[in-house]
Amino acid sequence: MAKFEIKDGVAIIPEGTTRIRAYAFAGCNLLESVTIPESVEVIGWHTFGGCISLKNITIPESVTEIRGGAFCACTSLESIVIPNSVKVIGRGAFLECTSLKSVTIPESVREIEDGAFEGCTSLKSVVLPNIMSIRKAIFKGCTSLKSITLPNWLYVIGDEAFAGCTSLKSIIIPESVKKIGDDAFKGCTSLKSIIIPESVKEIGSKAFKGCSSLKSIIIPESVTGIGDGAFSSCSTLKSIIIPESVTEIGDEVFYQCTSLKSIIIPESITKIGDVAFYECGSLKSIIIPESVTDIGDEAFTGCTSLKSITIPESVAKIGNSAFLCCNSLESIVVAEDNPTFDSREGCNAIIETKSNTLICGCKSTIIPESVTKIGYDAFDHCHSLESITIPESVEEIGECAFYNCESLKSITLPESVEEIGESAFDDCSALTAIYVPAKKVDYYKELLSEELHDIIVELAPEKRTKVRK
Repeated sequence: MAKFEIKDGVAIIPEGTTRIRAYAFAGCNLLESVTIPESVEVIGWHTFGGCISLKNITIPESVTEIRGGAFCACTSLESIVIPNSVKVIGRGAFLECTSLKSVTIPESVREIEDGAFEGCTSLKSVVLPNIMSIRKAIFKGCTSLKSITLPNWLYVIGDEAFAGCTSLKSIIIPESVKKIGDDAFKGCTSLKSIIIPESVKEIGSKAFKGCSSLKSIIIPESVTGIGDGAFSSCSTLKSIIIPESVTEIGDEVFYQCTSLKSIIIPESITKIGDVAFYECGSLKSIIIPESVTDIGDEAFTGCTSLKSITIPESVAKIGNSAFLCCNSLESIVVAEDNPTFDSREGCNAIIETKSNTLICGCKSTIIPESVTKIGYDAFDHCHSLESITIPESVEEIGECAFYNCESLKSITLPESVEEIGESAFDDCSALTAIYVPAKKVDYYKELLSEELHDIIVELAPEKRTKVRK
C-alpha cells in the first residue's frame, strides 16, 4: 500500500499510485497544497475531507472518478479545475466548501451525485455538462449562486436541487426536462422569473415554496400534476393560470400567496385540497367550476378580501373551516340543484341539507327557521358580524361557532338550544350581553365558558318567545 505523508503543508503522494484510499488525508488541518500524480485514477471517499487549510489542488487528466466527500468541508479551497477525464463526481464531493468561488466541470462528466456542491456558499456561477439529471440537493444552500446554465439533454431537476439558492434571479429550464422535483427551487428568494417548458409533466411538492420575488408563472398544458405546496409562500405572486391538463389543486399549493389577486381554475379540476389558498389575502374573487366535487379543510381560510363565493352543483364535500376568516365575505350562494348543500331562502350561508346544519356563514347571513345546528367554526373570526338572530329551531351551537366575532355586541339564545360547544362565543371582545330564557341562567352557565358568566342576562318571562310546535 502506498505511503502518504505531509511535508511543509504539502501532501506527498508517490508516483505510480492509482487510487488514493478513503480518508487518507481526512482532517489534516495543516495540509495546504496537493499535487496528485498522473497515475491516479480514483480519489477515494473523504480522502481530503475536513482539510480546512487546503487552498490549492491539481487534479491530473488520469483521474476518472472523484468519490463521495472527497473534498467535503475544505473550507479554504477557492477554486478547482476538474479535468476532462472525470466521469463521476460523487455524493457530497465538495460539500460545504464554503470558500469555493468557481468550478469548471468538463463535458466528460456524466453523473454528479447527490449534494455534490451543497453548502458551497461562495459559488457564484456554474456551467453544467450534458448530464441527464440533476440529482438531489446538488447545489442546495449555494447562497451566492447567481447564474447556472443547464444542459439541453437534461431530463430531471431533482429534489432540493437549488433549494436555498437565495441569489439566483433567473433560470432557463431546457425543453428536454420532464420533471421538476420536490423542493427543487424552495427558498430561492431572488428568483423573479422562470419559464416552464412544454416538456414538463410534473411539478413536485414545494418546488417553488418561498420564492418570494416570483410575480407570475405560466404552467404549460403538458403539466398533469402539481405537488402539495408547490407555490406556497410565494408572497409576490399576483396571477397564475392552471391548464386543463391538471385535475387537482393539492394541499397548500398557494398557501400564503398574499399578493395573489386572480386565478383561473379550469373545468378539469375535481378537488381543491386542504389549505390550498390559505391566507391569500388579496384574492377578491374566485370561480369554482362545475367539475369540483371536493373542497378541503381550510381551503380558503384567511382570504380576507374574498367578497363572494358560489358553490356549484357538483360539490359534495366541504371540509372544516373552508372559508374561515373570510372577513369581507358578504354573499354565499349554493347552486339550487346541489343535492348535498343549500343556501335556502337566500340566507347567505352554506347549509348541509340532510342534517340542517349551517356550516359557513358571513356578516350578512340570516339563519333560516329550519336550521337545527350551527356548526363548528361557522362564523369563527367573522369580524364584521354585528348582530344575528338565532331562530327557535336551533338545538345546538357547535364548537367555536362565533369565536372571535369581535364586532358582535349581544346575542339572544332561544330556549330550544340544548348544547353549546367549547369556545362558541369566546374572544368576542365587544360582546356585552348574552340573553337567555328566564330561570335558565344556571343551565347556560354550564354550557358557556366561565369568562362569559358575568354577561349572561336573564330575559323576563314576558319577553320570551314561545317555541313553535
